[in-house]
Amino acid sequence: MLKFRTSRAFREAENKSGVIEGELFNGYSKRKLYCLSETYEELARLYRGIPQADRSCGDRKDMLYRRQLQETRKVFANHLDEISNAFADVADTVVHVSLPMEHKRKALIQHLKRQGIVVRGLVFIEGGAAGGYEAAADGRCGNRISIEARAAGRHTMSASVLGEFLSGFFGRRLVLSAESALAIGRGYDTFIFEDEPRYTVLSAVSRAVREDEKISGDNFSLEEYNQSQVIVMLADGMGSGELACRDSQDVIEFMERFLEAGFQKEKAFAMVNGAIAAQNGCCNLTTLDVCSVNLLTGEAEFVKAGAAPSYIKRGNWVDEVAADTLPLGSMDELSPITQSVRLADTDMLIMVSDGVSDAIDDAAVGRLRELISRSPIQNPKEMADYLLRSAISSQGGRIRDDMTVLTCCVKRRAGV
Repeated sequence: MLKFRTSRAFREAENKSGVIEGELFNGYSKRKLYCLSETYEELARLYRGIPQADRSCGDRKDMLYRRQLQETRKVFANHLDEISNAFADVADTVVHVSLPMEHKRKALIQHLKRQGIVVRGLVFIEGGAAGGYEAAADGRCGNRISIEARAAGRHTMSASVLGEFLSGFFGRRLVLSAESALAIGRGYDTFIFEDEPRYTVLSAVSRAVREDEKISGDNFSLEEYNQSQVIVMLADGMGSGELACRDSQDVIEFMERFLEAGFQKEKAFAMVNGAIAAQNGCCNLTTLDVCSVNLLTGEAEFVKAGAAPSYIKRGNWVDEVAADTLPLGSMDELSPITQSVRLADTDMLIMVSDGVSDAIDDAAVGRLRELISRSPIQNPKEMADYLLRSAISSQGGRIRDDMTVLTCCVKRRAGV
């Protein structure tokens, strides 16, 4: 859990706007993070420093093996560098906080005291929620609120009650952060509140397994990595069956772990690609389609690796998001291309595997986009089922490849 105390946890560097800039970690914790960073950096240096084999001797097969081993060491060293940089970035994290205006602070403290809550500390953490709003020292949107408080009596109460009081006082809908304490007891604890997301996502999936297989080579994921971000992923393993399923499942699971650990999706993408490329000499290629939706702003960011186009449907208007990229594992290093789209209320995001796009567009190029555009369907499950039926119908009822349709409908919350 994050705790903020301006008198101890921050090296104060107050500017004219009243914003305090300080490091999130200091002392022992920061030294440990730097030590981990330097350790991984040294490991990377050691892997790069392993001397190359003498290519003047040995047969061709042995030379190819040694060359592949050297490339694998290079990929692994790059991964260690990424981990080292991640630890250093965390150690150097700078947090901007601002103190509420004195009259507002006193008024809030008195207001909460009447409700049976005693406040000892109150700060605004600027930019804590991923909204990208301008910094403000008065509790406007974009600032998370960190409050240190305890119950005045013997009985505990839910922290959500404090959130309701703060929402009414500041005139903005606030929800409890995942980093916050959950209950207000007799001892002081830190409670962190952030803006309620403006948008919510309703999702659905429809799938079909290749007719001569028992298991699909496609895998997908839809996770909330914090209260303001949903990440949707669709991976398609090369071929079909158990092997393709294992490859695509490994990609999804590794991406989930890296994202949960705090890696940016581009860095996670690069590390997963390097690991796959080093395994079987580029024999287990997997396409990957990633879409990150910011629930505060409605902005969607796409990263694709050999994946089929995705679609954004807004009424009869359809936008296609495509990238001419290679699958994961095709090269030791792939540079991800990020594309951004601003979503609006009731927009529908549609992601499909190659089995769907190839089946429908085989009859006529652009037919999938046309089907989406002409359809009046607004329910994500109905849309997913409709497109899957269309793909199977386009092949005369045959299922020649694994098919997956993943749909997400973006809804704006009432009153937010």
